Amino acid sequence: MRIDPVRQEIIDAPGHLLIVGGPGCGKSTIALLKAQTRLTALEPEQRILFLSFSRAAVRQITDRMSGVLDRASRQRLEVRTFHAFFLDVVRSHGRLLTGRPSSFITPDRERQIQADFDGDWKSERQRLATEEGRYVFDLLADTTATLLERSAALRALYSSIYPLVIVDEFQDTNTDQWRAIKAISGASTIICLADPDQRIFDHLDGVEEQRLDDAVAHLAPTPFDLSKDNHRSAGGGLLDYANAVLNNTFHAEPDTVRTWTYTPGYGVPWQTRVHKGVIAMQDYLSNQLGRTPTIAVLASVNSLLGQLSEVLATDTVTGDITLPAVEHALQWDPELTAAAGYVVASIMEWPGLPRVEAVARTVESLADFYRAKLTGGTAGARDKIKALDNGLVAFTSGKAIRSKTVKAVTAAYDAGISYTGRPVADWQTARDRLLGSSELGEVLKHARLLRLLNATDALAWGLSDGWDGQSAYRDAAATVRAVLAAEALTAAQQPPEPVSLMSMHRSKGKEFDGVVIVEGPYTGTLLDPGWDPERLRAQRRLLRVAITRARSAALFVRPQGSQRLTGMR
Repeated sequence: MRIDPVRQEIIDAPGHLLIVGGPGCGKSTIALLKAQTRLTALEPEQRILFLSFSRAAVRQITDRMSGVLDRASRQRLEVRTFHAFFLDVVRSHGRLLTGRPSSFITPDRERQIQADFDGDWKSERQRLATEEGRYVFDLLADTTATLLERSAALRALYSSIYPLVIVDEFQDTNTDQWRAIKAISGASTIICLADPDQRIFDHLDGVEEQRLDDAVAHLAPTPFDLSKDNHRSAGGGLLDYANAVLNNTFHAEPDTVRTWTYTPGYGVPWQTRVHKGVIAMQDYLSNQLGRTPTIAVLASVNSLLGQLSEVLATDTVTGDITLPAVEHALQWDPELTAAAGYVVASIMEWPGLPRVEAVARTVESLADFYRAKLTGGTAGARDKIKALDNGLVAFTSGKAIRSKTVKAVTAAYDAGISYTGRPVADWQTARDRLLGSSELGEVLKHARLLRLLNATDALAWGLSDGWDGQSAYRDAAATVRAVLAAEALTAAQQPPEPVSLMSMHRSKGKEFDGVVIVEGPYTGTLLDPGWDPERLRAQRRLLRVAITRARSAALFVRPQGSQRLTGMR
C-alpha cells in the first residue's frame, strides 16, 4: 500500500480512531500498519487485539498480516472472533458473577435443550447462566460486558493486556458487543473500522443504525474517510456499479459485470443456466488470472442453493453439450446438514447392534434433526418430534406403531443391510434407507449435501477406522460428530474452495475472484418494487455486499423481465 498523507496521518494519530470506507479501501491494512507502529512500545506480555465477526474474516485478516507484518509482529497481534474472545473471558472470570465455574452449552446442545423445554426459552437460558453458570452462545457478549462493567480490576487487567483494540465491521456490533468495547475504552485505545453501507444485519437483536453515532459520542475518535479508495477491484468498475445499485442511480454495466437471463418454465432450466455460468466464469477468470480462480455462487435464500448444489454435482446435458460436474462447497444450514449426517451414521451401525437398540438410535437421531429444525423456527417440527418419541415408545414396548416414519425405519432394519468396508459406497447405501415418509425425505435432502467425495475425505478416513472388518461400522455416529466438529473448528485455516455456494448474508467479510449472483424464477427475488422502502434499502445494501465480494468479475443470472438493479437514466 502506498502511504499517502491521509494514511500517514492515521498512523501518526493518537487516541481512538474511526476509519470508514467501502470494500477494498484498505481499512484493515492501514489498521495493521498502525498496529505495527505500536508494537515496539508494548511490554513483553502485552498484545494487540483485532476483533472480527466470523472465522472467514479472521482468516482473511490473518492472511493479510503475512503481507504486512513480519513474523515477530504477527505473533503479538491476536486476531479473534468476538465470540471466541468473549468465551475466554466468561470461562476465566464468570465465577465472579455466579460463584461457580462457568461452562458453555454448545449450539447443537442448546437446540436440543430448547426443543425439549416447554416455556420461555429466553428466561430459561438466563436462569441457566445466573443460577448454574452454564452459558449459551448468545449470552457470551452480555456476560462479558457485565463482567467488565462491574469490575474495575477486570477492566484494568484486559486493558493492560490489550492496550490497543481494533474492531472490524464496527457498524454491525450489537448492543452487548458495544458495551464490552466501551467498558475497556477508558484505558485501551479503540480503532473502529466501519462501512455504514455494509450494515446488513439489522434483523438481529441489538444491531442498530446509530452505532457509529454511539462511537462518536462516547469515544470522540479522530475520523478518517477512505471511501474514495478501492484496492480490491481497482479499475474494474465493480465498486462504482455496486454503489449505483445501492443508491438506485443509473450506471451501465461495466465490462466486469454481466447479466444472463432465462425464461421460467421454457427452454434451458435456470439451474442449467447457472451451471453454464459457473463454468464460463471459471474459464474466463482462469485465462485472465493465469491460475485457478475462486468463485462464489450467491443467492438471497438457501433453498436455491440446495437445488443448485444438486445440479452442479452431476454432469448436465444441454443440447449437444455436456456441462461437467463442478466440485464445490455448499455453506448452508450446517446444523441441519450435520444432524442429517448423524442419522445416516446411525444406520451404518445397524449390523453390529441388536434390533431394538439399532432402531432406537436412528429414531432418536431423527428426533434430534427435527429439534434442530424447531429451534430454526420450522413450523410443525415439535409435532414431528412428539410423533417420533411416541412411535419409539410403542416400538420398544411391543405395541402398535402409529408413526409412519418409525414403521419405515423398522421395516428398513428388518429388510437387512450389508456393507463392504468402502465408506463412500456404504454411506450411500445407508443414506438410501431414508425412504418411506416425508420426514425421512426431508432428512435425505439434507444428507445429500454432506457428500463423501473421495476416499481421502476426513469422514471417509474416520469411518474406515471404525470398520469392524466384517459387517458394521463401530460408533459411526460418534465418529461423524467428532469429524464435523473438528472440521468446523479448523474451517478458518483452510484455503477457500474453488467454487462455494452460500447466502449473500454469509458472504460478508469474504473475497473471491468472481461471484455469480442468482435469482430464482419464483423465489430469491433480488428486487421487488412492491416492497416497502425500508426493505428495499436493506436489500440494496445486501446486493452491494454481494457484488463487492468479487475482485474481478460478477455475473447475474435472473429471470427475463426482472426489476432493474440500477436507476433509469
